[in-house]
Amino acid sequence: MSLSPLGASRSLAAVFTPIKSGGLVDEVCRRIELAVETGLLVSGQRLPNEVELAGALGVSAVTTREALSQLRGQGLIRTARGRSGGSFIADDALPSPDHARIRLLALTRLQISDLGLHYQAIAATCAGVAAKRSNDGDVEALRTYIRPRAENGTPATALEWRLASSEFLLEIAAVARSARLARELLRLQADMGTLTLLPFGDTDFCNRTAELSEAVTAAIARHDQASAEARTKDLIHMTTTWLLEEHSSGQSH
Repeated sequence: MSLSPLGASRSLAAVFTPIKSGGLVDEVCRRIELAVETGLLVSGQRLPNEVELAGALGVSAVTTREALSQLRGQGLIRTARGRSGGSFIADDALPSPDHARIRLLALTRLQISDLGLHYQAIAATCAGVAAKRSNDGDVEALRTYIRPRAENGTPATALEWRLASSEFLLEIAAVARSARLARELLRLQADMGTLTLLPFGDTDFCNRTAELSEAVTAAIARHDQASAEARTKDLIHMTTTWLLEEHSSGQSH
């Protein structure tokens, strides 16, 4: 499948990998919902056609057609006819901080902590392996995701920060040369969903994320496995702590 309509994102490449099991139509829907929820697919973005999507996910065109029909019914995608037609992400399909807060408050503190610990363990493992396998080109690639690219001097949005952070961690998994770890990391990012959008509305959190990402990158560059793992744990722990504090604040109101 050509990923040109989607960009060259590693996150998207991980989303559009073959489905191994489960209800096929539901899983195709879940993959696309995941990509929208995490900001990988944005309003107005064109999806691959049915044949391309089926080939990427390892399912039949009939399955993708049914899934796209289901997503249209949910209002998540729209379809246009003609030469420039196709299936597009709906114009109002944006990750919502309000939706994220509702989801956060629906979880228990134990669920948030457990999710954070799992995320921390996988991300730190990726960083440790990356520190052993990295080269100069890998390190330069990592540095491009430490801060989102601001255009025309405009400050990056929370969504842009969250996407850069997600790509940074997936790039670490790519440096580790482990497709399995990359898929597990993406699955955990999906489980965290819009929750991770919330902290990036905090400027101090954004700056601290960039500082820790710099530290992780430096450790990987000097092949310091222990430091790469420790700083990555710090990075994920910071997110989990922020969410737990926000959860407590929301519960008290």
